[in-house]
Amino acid sequence: MKTDLKKLFATIMIIIMIITISLSVTAADDNYSVGMSLTSNSKLKAGDTVTVNINLTSVNAGAGIDVISAELNFDKNVFETPSASSFSSSTAWTPSYAPSTNMMTFVKNDKVKAAETVATISLKVKANISAKSTTVTVKDIIASGGSIATGGTGDITVSTTSVTINADTTSTGTTDTSKPNTSATKTNTVKDKTTTKTSTLPKTGIGQLGIIVIIVLAGVGIFSYALYKKTDKYVK
Repeated sequence: MKTDLKKLFATIMIIIMIITISLSVTAADDNYSVGMSLTSNSKLKAGDTVTVNINLTSVNAGAGIDVISAELNFDKNVFETPSASSFSSSTAWTPSYAPSTNMMTFVKNDKVKAAETVATISLKVKANISAKSTTVTVKDIIASGGSIATGGTGDITVSTTSVTINADTTSTGTTDTSKPNTSATKTNTVKDKTTTKTSTLPKTGIGQLGIIVIIVLAGVGIFSYALYKKTDKYVK
């Protein structure tokens, strides 16, 4: 009986310690956030190539991030299917693309802690299109800076972002050439999509639910220990 109570008490204490550590590790990245957006100066014109930039607009992720994965969505009636060569980067990100799943991956050798352009996508417009506009979307975005256990940021979920590309209307109809065209080219930019968790606790803190769980388990542990001490008197 005495041995069984000792084992029970030890088991409860171990469970409490494991839950406490787990909740602390989970809460460590509660305040991490990454913002991303798509931008394009291109116009939609049959046979032309549209370029779309994938941008990091903000990085609040401790030591930084070095991997981004996401799904590319576009209208296949408007654009040809891109290939790996359709992706390029001027900031040392290495892109890869799987046409069968539309999944993109970007990897960098150094941790990124600030806003920058990740890559540029070149999309070939089909020869016969009637669309007046089209939308390119990047969804299921995950930014990562390595395992939390080794000091990294873990996986950070980023909200879906998109950009709308309008048709080139300057090539149709009659143009008055007697006056210079002074209209400025506008950039289609979608508002920064930033995912920020609402926890106001410090990164090493424990959520309110976690505190309640720990208090309950601690009470169970104390009760078990008291029961063990009380029973111990009768089994000596």
